[in-house]
Amino acid sequence: MTSHRYTPRALNADLLRAGIGLFCCLVPLAAVDFGTVMTLVFAIPAALFAIFGLRTWRHRSVTVHLDADGISTEGPGATRIAWRDLGGLKLSYFSTRRDRESGWMQLKLRSQNGTIALNSALEDFDDICRATFEAARSFDIEMTDASARNFAALGLGAIAPDHEPTPAALTGWGNPADWRR
Repeated sequence: MTSHRYTPRALNADLLRAGIGLFCCLVPLAAVDFGTVMTLVFAIPAALFAIFGLRTWRHRSVTVHLDADGISTEGPGATRIAWRDLGGLKLSYFSTRRDRESGWMQLKLRSQNGTIALNSALEDFDDICRATFEAARSFDIEMTDASARNFAALGLGAIAPDHEPTPAALTGWGNPADWRR
């Protein structure tokens, strides 16, 4: 069995972002008497930053355990998913730049017992993805095309193109056939 935690560096950076966002939204609310519309303009992002901060704080106490039989989380919202009970999985990539060179991944696992969502700030995220991919293949779990492409980007599985690359794809814009997927 291996145990994995979220890296303090990533968590601290996210907590700093949440704190700065809250500060930038709450200080104007406290300093100026706005009308209803402007109050909402600052209050709604403040609530989103607060939720983001609480989620990040919760990740500080989460430990993920991986073994031959399944995966489990320890901490708030503890869940255990046995590989044989895996009902579905999704590996998503969220880009922070237009060139898609920078971003993070999220792995979402579903079973009747619950859902586990992990992001790439977790230590040894690639190893967890590898174990999940092998379990999905062993138990014949279907995955979306996007998930299959994301696993292939990690070196797991191979995706055969169902169409020829176009000049747009060759210049970095991607294949138009993929734009609506």
